[in-house]
Amino acid sequence: MEGRERVVEFGRELREGPEPSDRSIKEIIDVLRPQVQELVAKQTELARTELAPVGKRAGLAAGLLAAAAVFMLVFLIFLSLTGVYVLAVFLPQWVAALIVSGILLLVGGILAGAGASILRKLDPKPHRTIRTLQQNVNWLKGQISR
Repeated sequence: MEGRERVVEFGRELREGPEPSDRSIKEIIDVLRPQVQELVAKQTELARTELAPVGKRAGLAAGLLAAAAVFMLVFLIFLSLTGVYVLAVFLPQWVAALIVSGILLLVGGILAGAGASILRKLDPKPHRTIRTLQQNVNWLKGQISR
């Protein structure tokens, strides 16, 4: 509640101070500077707090996509080996290699789909930060217009 008390105190200073026409620009800036600095620091902290979960989910999605890429590479290697076996000998060895390739393709596809699904659902916009910043701007406009 310390922040709210400071805001109330600042508003009181603005109302109880000399008439706006009697204040110099320097006096107004000197009164506003600490509050604006604190406001910027709090807004930065809020944005950092709000974006941390989005960053963690993006990291998870990137990890799943990287794992999918590894499985797809292994799939291509096995598919290539399957082609070699098919051309070299028409024996059951290529069937085994094809089955392994199919399984790797399925796993890679599932991982890629899961990672892409998470990325599509992410909303990186810091809604609370934007809302509180707009409230602060509106409050400041109201204080200045008095």
